[in-house]
Order: sequence, then structure tokens, then C-alpha cells
Amino acid sequence: MIIKRIAITLAAILSVASVTGQERHREHSIHDRYETERHHRPAYFVSGDDVFFHGQAVKDASASSFSILRDGYAKDNWNVYYCGVKIDGASSNSFKVLGYGYAKDNWAVYYNGAKIEGASPESFTVLQDWYAKDNWNVYYDGIKIQGAFENSFKVLRDGYAKDDWTVYFDGMKIDGASENSFKVLRDGYAKDDWNTYYWGKKI
Repeated sequence: MIIKRIAITLAAILSVASVTGQERHREHSIHDRYETERHHRPAYFVSGDDVFFHGQAVKDASASSFSILRDGYAKDNWNVYYCGVKIDGASSNSFKVLGYGYAKDNWAVYYNGAKIEGASPESFTVLQDWYAKDNWNVYYDGIKIQGAFENSFKVLRDGYAKDDWTVYFDGMKIDGASENSFKVLRDGYAKDDWNTYYWGKKI
């Protein structure tokens, strides 16, 4: 009976840990799915003089010059749109989609259609796993990572990244992690010379 209770308890603990890891990456799984769907089956539809996004008319869009991009972006000769909504101030002529929801024109950088204040379009580079950087800052999910060093910043995998001083998971600093010895293993696990981590949490 005691052995059976221990087995049940261990199974419950493992189940909770698995759900926690899944919850940490659920948002990114959704991002992946939508990015794939937008690439292969755009939600925009042009019919005659009208443009639609998910069945809703895109106000003032020019059907004759409308161009469907990716990641929810589109443009015509005058405006740029994200998920059917015009991006105020975006330049149609110079607009480029960069991936992972990022885009830019000659004057600004955007994430999911919203301008990233202070980001440099000239030097902005998308890395992977929703990380990006310019000559001054590092970004995750379109938000600046405070204190990150862009010159040495490196994306690992599974949401992990590091610079010369700090290790990050999903853009958040992992307190106490050693950047010199940090290694990503698999399935959310990583380690340094002193600790083991699961989805960015020390275990």
C-alpha cells in the first residue's frame, strides 16, 4: 500500500512538472502555429474592389495594389496592415517583414504591428526564438531586455540565450546561472557547473 501511494505521488509530481513546462512554451507554440498558417494560408482575401481579413473588411485598403506578406502583415501602395488593421505611420514603400512577428521600414521597427520605441531599423536584426537586437539593445517578444549586452548576445535554443555576463530564458535573467559553463540539454533541461535547470528554473 505504501509503495502504491509513493508511485501515485511521483506520477502526480511528474505530471505537474510536465504541465508547467508546457505552459511556459504554450504562447510560443501558438505563435508557431499562426506563423505557419499565415505563411501557407493567408487570412487575407481580395475580391473585386474589397479586401477582407478573417471575413472582416479591411477599411480603405486598395484591392488593386494589395500585397499579402506574412506573419499577418500586408500592404498596398499607400498603407501597411497587421491582421487587417492599418499601422499608422508605416511606410509601404520600404516595409519589410523580418520574421517572428518583427518587421521594419526605413524609420521604425515593429513587433506584431506595434512600433518598438527606440529600436534602430538600420541595425535591427532578428535572431531566433523571438529574440532580436540592434546596435544598442536586445529584444525578446518585442520588449527590450534590460541589461543585455548586444555585442556578445547569443541565442542557444529552447528559449535559452546568454551574453558575456548573464543567462536568459524567454528573455528573463536566470539568477545565479554561469554563462561560462551553461549548456542546453534537451526537452527544456539545461545545466552549468553548479546547477540543473528546467524551462529556466533551477531544480
